[in-house]
Amino acid sequence: MTFSDDEIKERLEKYGTVYLPKEIVETIDDILGNEEIKERLEDFFSSLKKYSEIVEKLKKTKLVPNLTVLLYGPPGTGKTSLTRAYAKKFNIPVCVVESDRLVSALLGDTVKNIRKVVELAANIAEENGAFILFFDEIDAVASERSNVHEVGEIKRAVISFLQIIDKINYFGTPLAIFGATNHQDQLDSAIWRRFTFHLKFDFPDFRLRKAIIESFIKKISDAKIGVDDSILKNLDAEFELINLKAENLKSLMVKDNAIKSLSALWTDKEIIENGGVLYTTKGYTGADLERGIRVALFKALKNDVLTYENFLRSLELVGGTKIHVEQQYYLSATKRMNSNNKNFIKRGKENLQMPREI
Repeated sequence: MTFSDDEIKERLEKYGTVYLPKEIVETIDDILGNEEIKERLEDFFSSLKKYSEIVEKLKKTKLVPNLTVLLYGPPGTGKTSLTRAYAKKFNIPVCVVESDRLVSALLGDTVKNIRKVVELAANIAEENGAFILFFDEIDAVASERSNVHEVGEIKRAVISFLQIIDKINYFGTPLAIFGATNHQDQLDSAIWRRFTFHLKFDFPDFRLRKAIIESFIKKISDAKIGVDDSILKNLDAEFELINLKAENLKSLMVKDNAIKSLSALWTDKEIIENGGVLYTTKGYTGADLERGIRVALFKALKNDVLTYENFLRSLELVGGTKIHVEQQYYLSATKRMNSNNKNFIKRGKENLQMPREI
């Protein structure tokens, strides 16, 4: 017996939103950048799609793949969108589980909700084939157990989550469990280890921001809305200036220090005085850039044309995500250091490293 699309939605939408492949709007080509992550996800989804065909052979090797992926990094960098895009390409349904529907004030209900949603998704995968359960803001139910600020309910939720992941993997169910978080430093270390793939999303650098902006401008032009030629001309000129200085900086430093030292670009007097779109959007995510475009569209629709000045002011208005991430990061770090959380310190520099952009 297989589950119909309506049955899947009816039973799982208590915990989140179900996206059937035919309903997903995003395509992989719509999401620019993150080429290395895309390569990893391509491999993962290819294996997941044919998992049911090869699982018995894999079991004999005692090396059954752990179908788990952790996506981490600042909000708005494409974690959920890219997963949906691959689900569409490989024709695999996905349920995005929302943390506020799992966490309950009633003792024991959080653990019950976690078990119910995973077991239901596992049943669907066993009957219908490959299925994806995507836990958004997974840190809400899988935070560090040794943190003195955590209550017993969350500690029990972490243990339950660990047990049920192990069970899914042991029986070779074609259920992929994805976790997404903006606070990877808060994840329990055992949860971190249960995920096979750790894919880090960063802020787009100035090259990628240029490509994203150009793609949005093209969409506006294709919609027959006027776009002033000065937008792309100024963008190209600013890019040439920043790229030239970036190449000059690279030639003066060893490779290992290149990324760190390129932050000096944004203190360059000429770049600051130019004050263009790429300088303004340092620390912006793709989602921030899209919000800026949407704000600018109101002016464009009113005046029948999108001008460079209105576009730049709209981007300044929406602001970037990085400053908020930095505030949350340092607040979290200070709070945990003060609680003498040894596991937090031990976790590793990669987990705690601030997202970067250049």
